[in-house]
Amino acid sequence: MVGRNDPCPCGSGKKYKKCHGKNADGNLMNLVNDELNRLERTFIQEVNPASNYKMNQRYQQLLGELSSVFPDFLINAINIETSVYIEEPAQWQAFIANQSETTMRQQVKEIIQNWHNPRFILAHVESYDEKVITLLDEVDGKTYQIPATSEGNTPGEWLFGIALPDPRLGENGLLVKSSALFIPKNDEVTKNALLEKLKAGITDSYELYKVFGESNSPMVEEEATEVVETEAVVEEAPKKEVAVADEESSVQTLAEKYLAEYNLEAAAFLEKLQQFLDSETVKAKKPETVAASAILAGQATNMIPEGGLSKVKDVAEYYGVSASSLSKYRKQITEFLEA
Repeated sequence: MVGRNDPCPCGSGKKYKKCHGKNADGNLMNLVNDELNRLERTFIQEVNPASNYKMNQRYQQLLGELSSVFPDFLINAINIETSVYIEEPAQWQAFIANQSETTMRQQVKEIIQNWHNPRFILAHVESYDEKVITLLDEVDGKTYQIPATSEGNTPGEWLFGIALPDPRLGENGLLVKSSALFIPKNDEVTKNALLEKLKAGITDSYELYKVFGESNSPMVEEEATEVVETEAVVEEAPKKEVAVADEESSVQTLAEKYLAEYNLEAAAFLEKLQQFLDSETVKAKKPETVAASAILAGQATNMIPEGGLSKVKDVAEYYGVSASSLSKYRKQITEFLEA
């Protein structure tokens, strides 16, 4: 139990009585939320996505599929959350088990003890008010409740995302992660495609989320607790593009230079890149843009081995180009390499 003169558990540095201890009953929910958020941030820091090659590689794959419909920060959240909660949950399960053994607020312990098995949910919005949204799961037919959005409404007909049990809302309460999405009423194509995959038992995150890219329908992000802090991406104004067909050798040379600098053996990649440059019409202001895109595509398709730079912004900085200018060429080259 926290004493009134003890440091507040939220980490503010203030005494409990001057922080969350004010009107403790009324602020208990906020205090519990703060502790849960802090636990999840601690876990993400332990995972350290920035240095996880596999996670960065998949981020590039998701960018290629989803950059036309989602902002980069949302793709980043999708990549990290599906990786740690769905694809490889063992570390998360061990973390929760360990945290349950530590001294913490009982309300927090009761919540996280139910968090061992995150899952995807695709549910229809049945009703909503200022406190909760009632959902009907399209797969298991059960009814669930999630906290209402800050606006007290829903910007879509269906909800898709990662969900965890939340006993604060009752037996069927859920907490959805920050990458959850509301699907608008007029996009039954996306909903039906997701439902078909989920009913078939598909849980591969890439297979599920690429549905949004295939439908090419912009989604609205669900306002849930943000676990991973990301920087906003400022898009540059469109620049006049010029053909670089005469500079194919420059692109190839730039790619070779990168691979040599990081001691990466990728002869098959270089051969396919040359085939791409010989057969495709590529337009860009600078050959460095195409070279950077090619390196990212090679990493995403496993044609370039692990090593070197794995983050999009780092590869862009290496070539002195904008990260936001790479998505078009990266997708084009990725598709060629996978063909």
